[in-house]
Amino acid sequence: MNVEHALPVILALIPLVLGMVGKVSRISFLAFQSIGLITIGVLGGGLVYMQSAIEIDPSIIFLSCAVLLSGFCVILGHEETKHSSIHCASIMIVLGLGFGILLSQGLVSRMFLSGFLGFIAVSLYREKPRSYRTNLTLLHIVLAIILSLSSVMGGQTLHTYSSLFLAVTFLPLAPFHLPFLSTVGAAKGAPSSFLIVVWLTIGLAELHMIQSSLPAEMFVPIHLLALISAVYVSFICLGQQHCNQFVASATVAHVALIWGLLNVFPSFPGWGIPFGISVAFVMSGLCLTFSFVRQRYGSQIFGKLPGLASPMPRFGTVMILLVSFAMFLPLFPTFSGLMTMATVVTQDRGVTMMLFTFLVVWLVGGWYFSQMLHQTAFGTARANVPYTDLRITEIVSISALLIGATYSGVLY
Repeated sequence: MNVEHALPVILALIPLVLGMVGKVSRISFLAFQSIGLITIGVLGGGLVYMQSAIEIDPSIIFLSCAVLLSGFCVILGHEETKHSSIHCASIMIVLGLGFGILLSQGLVSRMFLSGFLGFIAVSLYREKPRSYRTNLTLLHIVLAIILSLSSVMGGQTLHTYSSLFLAVTFLPLAPFHLPFLSTVGAAKGAPSSFLIVVWLTIGLAELHMIQSSLPAEMFVPIHLLALISAVYVSFICLGQQHCNQFVASATVAHVALIWGLLNVFPSFPGWGIPFGISVAFVMSGLCLTFSFVRQRYGSQIFGKLPGLASPMPRFGTVMILLVSFAMFLPLFPTFSGLMTMATVVTQDRGVTMMLFTFLVVWLVGGWYFSQMLHQTAFGTARANVPYTDLRITEIVSISALLIGATYSGVLY
C-alpha cells in the first residue's frame, strides 16, 4: 500500500483506536481531553502534509478541516461530568470513522462508512424502550450499509443510485431524515453537536461525488422533494420543544435549500459545500450551547428556563449571534448564485421551485428561530436557579464555530 492510500487510513485509525481505548479504560477526563486535543492537532498536521504531498480534492480537505474544527470545539468546551470520558471517547471514534470516510477511497471508504452507520445503529439499538420510529431508523441504516458496500462491487448505475440514497440520508430530506433526527436526538450532551457536522460533511462528500453524473430528468423530482421537505420540517420546528430535536429539524429544513439549488447554480463545490458547512457549524453551535445549559441544569425543554440572557449575559450574547446568523443563512448561496446567472436562465422551472424553497426556509425559519430565542434568552428568569454563565473555554468553542461559519459562508 503506497503513501497515498496508507496515510488516510493511519490518520483515521489514530482517533478511532484512542476512542476505543477510552471506552474501556479508566482514564481521567482531563487527561483524555488533553490527549484528544493533541490528537486533533496531529491530525491537522497530517491534513497539511496530505495537501502538499498528495493530489487530493481541495473540497475533501475543506470538509475534513470542518470535522476537525468541530471536534476541537466540542472537546474543548466539554465540562467534566460523570459521563465526560465516555462522551469524549465517542467523539474520537466518530472523528476517526469520519476521517476514514472522507479521506479514503473505494472499498476502504465504504468500510469506514459501514462502521460509522454500525456505531450509530448500536447506539440506537441500546435505547430502551425502542419505538416504532427507532425500528424504522434501524432498517434504514441496515439498507444504507448494504447499498454502501454493494455500490463498490456493482456497475456505475448501482453506484450512482446507491450514492444518491446515501446523499439524501446524510444531507437529509424527508422521508429519508429519520436516521439524522434519531441520531442527533438520542445523542447525550456535546456529541450531538459533533454528529451534526460529521453527518452533513459525509452527505456533502457523497453529493459532490455524484452531482455531475445525475441524470437531468432526476432534478425536477429532487427539487420537488426538497420543497416538500422544507415545508414539512419547517412546520415541525414550530411545535418542537426539545432542543436537540429542534436543532436537528432546523438543520433538515436548511439542507433542503442545497437540494433546491442543485442544478440551478453551477459549480456545486463553489457554493454548495461552503453553504453546507456554514449550516453545520451554526446548527452545531446551537446544539453545543444547549448542551452547556444541560450540563448545568439537566435536560432542557424550551420554556422551562426562560430569561437566561439576564443572569447569563455571555449565554445571551452567544444565542443572539447564533440565531441571527441562522436566520440569514439562506441568503448567502441564493443571492450570490442569482447574481451570476443570465436572465433567460432564471425563467427555468427549477428556479421557481428553488425560490419557493428559499422563501419557506427563510420566512418560516425566521419565525421558529425567533420563537426559540424568546423561550430561552428572553423573559423573566426563575429566582430559584443558581445561574452560572458560560466559561471561557465554552465561549472560545462557540466563537470558533461562528468564525468557521463566517469564513465558509461569506469568505470561502
